[in-house]
Amino acid sequence: MKKKELLYSLAEEYALGFLNKGREGWDVPHTRAVVYYAKLITKSENQDLLVIPTAARLHDIGYFGITEEDAREYEKVKEAKEFHMEVGARVARRFVDREEVAKILNNAQQDRVVHLVWVHDRLEELKDLDEIILMEADTLGSIDVRRVKPTFDQEGRKKYLDGLHRRRKPIFKTDLGKELLQKLIPKFENYRD
Repeated sequence: MKKKELLYSLAEEYALGFLNKGREGWDVPHTRAVVYYAKLITKSENQDLLVIPTAARLHDIGYFGITEEDAREYEKVKEAKEFHMEVGARVARRFVDREEVAKILNNAQQDRVVHLVWVHDRLEELKDLDEIILMEADTLGSIDVRRVKPTFDQEGRKKYLDGLHRRRKPIFKTDLGKELLQKLIPKFENYRD
């Protein structure tokens, strides 16, 4: 097995241990959608295909333990954002420090995976291309109704879309990310339970 595929397999197995304890019907399919978009955009931008997709796999592991009831309330998820990045970064550090992972990722790559998990929803702080790519993939993976059924009610989806238009969309940088966003927004807007 090539080292990239081995890393992806190790990251998925590790992440599932947390994601399966998180928001049922959301964390696993959402993360898989984020990984899908992270790989596409990372490749199109000629960025590190070891780091960004690995961070995408781990980006929401800090949500484990959020109650099913809280997961459906937009405000509760919004309140948990800071906490999930801090917890996620600590848990991601344990993953990248594992011996089999350290044989694949060098120290700088390990640190970058942890950093990306730590910063991915801190929209005002995103400046580097890999940070932007993960944010774009996370956003796309949140609105692709073909890959994951929204868990917010209609009011929550409206609030999410408002934030997307005001805060996320303006910081999209990649051509592919912008193109995909334009295709997915109408489908998300028109989604009905």
